[in-house]
Amino acid sequence: MGNARGSLIQRECQCGNMNAGMGRDKQGRKTYRNVCHRCHKYGRAQKGNKCEQCGFIPVDRIQLDVDHKDGNRANNDPDNIWTLCANCHRLKTKRNKDGAYGQPKKD
Repeated sequence: MGNARGSLIQRECQCGNMNAGMGRDKQGRKTYRNVCHRCHKYGRAQKGNKCEQCGFIPVDRIQLDVDHKDGNRANNDPDNIWTLCANCHRLKTKRNKDGAYGQPKKD
């Protein structure tokens, strides 16, 4: 059991390492990423120097986000990862109803 962000069961990543822990859920159960720490960091290393959608060049790289084009956080294929500025990332997420934006609130 889990969600798009992680799982309650630690599994093996596609590279063979164990999935990285990511904290605890609302019930206090430990949760795990869908990928290991190294694969998660690799996605961050793919971050470019400008927004691939609008061309924004940031003052600091913190203004850029790594995004999954198809909205599937488990799909870490390099062809599925691109760099977006914070504004384009939020607009894309809302339009596509990926992640936290646009999703009905779960109680």
